[in-house]
Amino acid sequence: MIKEQFKRNLGIMSVEEVEALHEKTIAIAGCGCIGGFSAELLARIGVGKLVLADPDTFDISNINRQCAATHLTVGQRKAEALKDHLKAINPDMNIECYNEGVNETNIHAFLENVDYVIDAIDYFAFPDSVVLHRAARKKDLFIATAVALGFGTSVLTFDPSGMTLEEYTGVPEDMTVDELQGKTFPPSAYTPSLPEYATEKNVAEWLENRSIPTLSVGQALGPGVLVSKMILHLLDRKQPKIVPDYFQLQFE
Repeated sequence: MIKEQFKRNLGIMSVEEVEALHEKTIAIAGCGCIGGFSAELLARIGVGKLVLADPDTFDISNINRQCAATHLTVGQRKAEALKDHLKAINPDMNIECYNEGVNETNIHAFLENVDYVIDAIDYFAFPDSVVLHRAARKKDLFIATAVALGFGTSVLTFDPSGMTLEEYTGVPEDMTVDELQGKTFPPSAYTPSLPEYATEKNVAEWLENRSIPTLSVGQALGPGVLVSKMILHLLDRKQPKIVPDYFQLQFE
């Protein structure tokens, strides 16, 4: 019996597909922009379990773009605040939180028995993304990630048997996490055509100041595309573009 709140899914998805999503578990590393909106879409579409990880707390500067960031949640742990938000949408959803984020110690537990992974780790925590990707490859898990580019987005999906994150970003496969400290995802790896205001000089200043301008619309577009492609993939309806190929949507 399909619950009332998921009946409008029918017609686009079959009863069997809706029920299949109830049995899926998605791991989301990062509960701010891409991670938060992705989690909400997954809760509304009926995915049964989410495993959330984020070591950070909400502050006022997050409110312009992050799903569970409000004046009421400032100071709260992002994963826990997002969990409360999602439970208000789907009280029956199983949600597990890793408030320390992901690291080499907990990564295998974080990915235990999951069906798909979303990499929404903070841009300046690239070593943690590498930890996530390396562990996911060992568990034969696909990883989807997205970035907001002003009024647009790029979405990338990594096949566990395909091009690695390290290869895609030009990082040696044997670099340790300690050696990766200070490295970031090259902006050009998201797209060769950045918005015109993302000049080399501006990007360098944003990275130096550790503050990249971003909007709610771009942060919503990314999860919309990411979750659509991931759900279609999980239901064996359509394979997403696989890195080094990627999907881009840009309105500027």
